[in-house]
Amino acid sequence: MSFESVHPTPAGHPAPRQRGLLRSLQWNLAVHVVKAIAWYLNAVGQRAESLKDLFFALLTFKQAFMVAIIFHRHARRHEFDRQFRYFCGPDLDKEMQWVLASPRSDQYCNELILFLLMCDKEKRVLELFPNIDWERVDDEFMEAIGRLTKKLTSGYFMELLAQAHTINWTALPPQHLRRFAELINIMLEHRNFRFEQTSFEGKQNDARRDGDPIPFEAPLDRYIPEYFCDKELIETLVSQLDLPRHDDILTAREDQGQYWERFPADHPQRKVLSEINLFYAYRNLLLTTYHSGEGFHVPQVYINLTDTQRRLRRHLPAPSAQLKAILKKLDTDLPEVKLLSPDWSALIGHNGHLNVHLMMRDMGWWQGQPLLLAYKDRIANKPFLSLFSDICPTFTLGENVSAGVWHELASLTPFIGDSHQAFRFEDGRAVYWNDAGSLALKQWESRQRTFPLRDIYDRRLLADNRVEQTYQDYRRRWGMADGDWFVCLHVRDAHTRNDTEGVGESIRNASLATYLDAARHITECGGWVVRMGGRRVPPFPKMERVVDYARSDDQFPEMDIHLMRRARMFIGTTSGFAYVASSFGIPTAMVNALSSIGLLWSTDTRFALKPVHRTDGRMLSLSEWTSERYRWAYPTHESMARAELVVSESSSDEILETVREVLEISDPRRKGPAPGVDNSWEHHVQVPGFFGSSRPSRYFLEKYARNLLREP
Repeated sequence: MSFESVHPTPAGHPAPRQRGLLRSLQWNLAVHVVKAIAWYLNAVGQRAESLKDLFFALLTFKQAFMVAIIFHRHARRHEFDRQFRYFCGPDLDKEMQWVLASPRSDQYCNELILFLLMCDKEKRVLELFPNIDWERVDDEFMEAIGRLTKKLTSGYFMELLAQAHTINWTALPPQHLRRFAELINIMLEHRNFRFEQTSFEGKQNDARRDGDPIPFEAPLDRYIPEYFCDKELIETLVSQLDLPRHDDILTAREDQGQYWERFPADHPQRKVLSEINLFYAYRNLLLTTYHSGEGFHVPQVYINLTDTQRRLRRHLPAPSAQLKAILKKLDTDLPEVKLLSPDWSALIGHNGHLNVHLMMRDMGWWQGQPLLLAYKDRIANKPFLSLFSDICPTFTLGENVSAGVWHELASLTPFIGDSHQAFRFEDGRAVYWNDAGSLALKQWESRQRTFPLRDIYDRRLLADNRVEQTYQDYRRRWGMADGDWFVCLHVRDAHTRNDTEGVGESIRNASLATYLDAARHITECGGWVVRMGGRRVPPFPKMERVVDYARSDDQFPEMDIHLMRRARMFIGTTSGFAYVASSFGIPTAMVNALSSIGLLWSTDTRFALKPVHRTDGRMLSLSEWTSERYRWAYPTHESMARAELVVSESSSDEILETVREVLEISDPRRKGPAPGVDNSWEHHVQVPGFFGSSRPSRYFLEKYARNLLREP
């Protein structure tokens, strides 16, 4: 049955086939007219400019506008650009409704954008952005739109970022795609509110200079109206988070000349763009609330973020042909994808989180097809990350996927992105991701499940043992005998991370000197110590049977992982490298531990926390240490100071005795259950599963029992 028979053509109107024929005739006529005009202008030579002025002076605005647009489209020449600016430019605002109406805004969108940019109508260009014909862009168009992109990405650019999903990434040649790649890069690095951040920091500096109270990221109800530059967004956040209103802050900003950004009221995709803007705002708040010591806001922030994302998924764009083909090979569709950003691949600790995230999926905690995006030059340890290729497809930019498909996926983050900061259960509850991860690991091990990455690593080692051969060569060169065992040691230090002591996250660092007694004990027991870390770590004091591998020329990524796999035990702290040990199920002594969020520690882990005291000298109990009141204060020195808390390092005896206990656990000659404390300490922990499957060391718990096990 034909379309015409279902929908009869109204009287007096041509049928669709006739309309198509009419448009074709009009198009051909326009082409011939343009060619004739171009020939004539070439023929008259120097007199052309005055003739063009006369010609445009005789035309109405609409006629002049269409002549300029059509000529540019078909002749790809600039003869009428000056006339357009002079004769049409002054009336553009008055005629804008007609200008932006179809067919001009779709059929001639690219040309229209060029002319609007000539007349400095950048806001109007952003309204046309979804209509760009990306398969027809040329160098001239990309040069013009590239200048706009560069200008916006150096300032407020949410109107542009919110439309990134409308770009036909796979149609763009590499030289043109690079103009927009920075847009995605800024977003993935959580810098999309950098204009707001710069403005906020400026206000902080002004407050310091004037002696006024300095605005901080906390409390959240004051931070939101102080920080964002979109008044509609502020109103939505305050309302959805049920926060107290602070109209005084908004009024003060207006009095100081604040310009409020907003999406145009008549933008064709305004509702979707506003939702995308809201998504990114919530994603930003997930980070700021944690680092400002207000992590207790994370559950509600994440609930609102996922609600926003569910609404956005109704508008999920159709995939390009190239992406669709890739998804078909994976036997999945775009709506099923759980997109994992480079956050999951850039740090080795986050690789450990990904391991547990995939365990969650295996246990039915979430559904969907995970896809991991990675930058090839921002992977902490490629051999370790490669272990995930068997259980989570990884798309690495510049290696195994085209730049077009990679950026297309990245641009869909608001629709299908899976957060690294928080997790939402099927019953609607939300928690910080690590709180869910530690609980999941505990459940995983209670079911007697093995360690997936360890199993994958061992299978690969059977197929290719070159790293094992190099490892054996190293052992002989270091002086290890065939039966000698060793321990891997990693101390989080300021030099490797460019930390300034006493500032920011340096609160998690530790002094190497307090580990030396434990190192001597290991060597006296017949073992070796292999010191891990970055090449800039402070040198390890000269000791027999200690290998300062971190500072040696022997270090390379494959060996970092292999040494951990072959170690009898690991001595670490709350730093990323510790997750290699937990992913492989290596018995571990976690000392100098400090964390606001759940810890992914396995059964054979024993820990000694950094003691935390109130400023009145009273040590926090385990109940207080894990409470909503205090635990969110641990991320930085500044958040600790605001909570009126002080922290100290694990002492030499605490480190030594925790290591003794784990040596006993890891002794291959051990028979019977692993030594440790009973379960009574757990009822003092306020967050279920906070320490995963691990236990405090006997010595640490007994030393501080009176304080740690104090009832609330």
